[in-house]
Amino acid sequence: AGRFKDEIVPFGGVEILDPATGTGTFITEIIDYLTPAQLAHKYRHELHCNEVAILPYYIASLNIEYSYWQRTGDYVPFEHIVFVDTLDNLGGQRSKHAQQGSLFGLVDENAARIKNQNAREMVVIIGNPPYNAWQENFNMQNANRPYREIDQRIRDTYVKHGTAQNQIGLYDMYSRFYRWATDRLGDDGIIAFITNGSFIDGRIFDGFRKTVAGEFSDIYVIDLGGNVRMNPRLSGPRHNVFAIQTGVALAFMVRRKEAQGEPARIWYARRPEMEEASDKLAFLVDTRFADISFQSITPSKRNNWINLADNDFEEF
Repeated sequence: AGRFKDEIVPFGGVEILDPATGTGTFITEIIDYLTPAQLAHKYRHELHCNEVAILPYYIASLNIEYSYWQRTGDYVPFEHIVFVDTLDNLGGQRSKHAQQGSLFGLVDENAARIKNQNAREMVVIIGNPPYNAWQENFNMQNANRPYREIDQRIRDTYVKHGTAQNQIGLYDMYSRFYRWATDRLGDDGIIAFITNGSFIDGRIFDGFRKTVAGEFSDIYVIDLGGNVRMNPRLSGPRHNVFAIQTGVALAFMVRRKEAQGEPARIWYARRPEMEEASDKLAFLVDTRFADISFQSITPSKRNNWINLADNDFEEF
C-alpha cells in the first residue's frame, strides 16, 4: 500500500478481491482490521468478492453488511459481492483470453456488478479456494467439471512444464484458482491463498512450481502441515487447522513490475510436524509476518523446493 501514500484517501487504490468468498469470512475480517480512516472508502469502493452458491452468497452479504454496521453504526448495502462462478468470468483477465459477453444471463444489477469488478485492477487477491481434484470412485459424483479457458491455461503453463506422467491433479480447483488469480493480477500485486499444501512438494506440481517461479517476484510459503495421509500418527481434528486429511499451507505470491524477468525469490517456513492445530492457530494470530523465520529456497533442476537430496540421483 505504500505506493499509494500520496493519494488523498489513506491507502486508496488497493483493490482487494476474494474470488471464492463462501460466507464472507475474509471480507468481514478485513472490515474488522481496517482503521476508521480507511474503512468507509474501502467498503464502498475497493472490497470485492464472488460466490457461486446462492445460500452462501446471501449469508456472506448479510455478514459483511452486519460487520460494517457493527464497526460504524451505519447500515450501508454492500454492492461489491457478485453471484458468479469466478472461473467462468474471464472478463477482467490481464492476458488475452476469452471474454464474457453474455454475463451468464444474470439479472441487470448482478451483471452491472460483474462489469464493475472486471473493470478494476486487482492488487490483492485473497481467499481459501476449494480443492477436490480426486474422487475415490465415480459413485461419489464429485468430479470437477471442466472450465475450458482456465484448463487450457493450465495445459499451457503448469502441465507444459511438468514431468509427471499423470498430471490430472493439476486440475484441482485450488490450482485453477491460482491460474485464474495469476492472470487477473496487474503488474504489481499479491495472491494470498490458504489451500491444500500439495503444491509444495507434490510430484505432479513440479510444472506449477516452475511456472509460478517465473510469474512472481517473491513467494512466501508457510507450511502448516497436518497431512494425515502421509503421517498416520497425525489426527485431522487434532493436528490440522481445518480438521481435514490433507496438509494445509499459506502462500503469498508477490508480483513486482520492476522485477519481471527475474526468477522468484522463494521463502519457506514450516510448523513442527506434531504441533497441534490450536498452537498453529495461535502462532498465526500472534506472529507478525516480519517475525517469521523463513528459509531461502533454491529450487533444484527438477523444480523441487524442499526435501532436496545432496546427491546425483536425479541424473541417473
